[in-house]
Amino acid sequence: MVAGPSRSAAQTDTIQSARVVIAAFDGTKLGYITLGASTPAEVGQTLQNVGGLGPARENQVTFRIGEVPIRPRVLYTPPQTMNQLYFQNDTLVLVVEGQPHGLPNTRAEFVARYPDARETHRESGWYELQTRLSGCIWLIAVFGAGSDRLESDGYAYLCHRS
Repeated sequence: MVAGPSRSAAQTDTIQSARVVIAAFDGTKLGYITLGASTPAEVGQTLQNVGGLGPARENQVTFRIGEVPIRPRVLYTPPQTMNQLYFQNDTLVLVVEGQPHGLPNTRAEFVARYPDARETHRESGWYELQTRLSGCIWLIAVFGAGSDRLESDGYAYLCHRS
């Protein structure tokens, strides 16, 4: 979940970056990380009491956010969370939450809260909706195709760091 003032329930601090809550498996809030600003060292410090970031891996996946393909080079999967954290040039640019927090549970509820959300991808078992939360921040939601229930979510940062 993103925190700070905004036009929607998921909220951004500024148009340039967004604080995202990072939580443990059991939902316990561990702290905040900031899209477009946090470095691996800063995130590791936030997660130091639960085993840190874990090992860095090279990311092999290209994501399409809005109309922009991104392939952040470094991926961490912190051991005590359901998160995938992607970094480009030592800056956090994509957070994938395997366990959603603070978002609507169904497609209908999601579209009611985020009327600008659009379907961007569909497979046999799942589909994805995306919406821009601010100039730089996007929300990605993945739903089960049979249930229309939220399965995972993510936040992406698409602005260049100045």
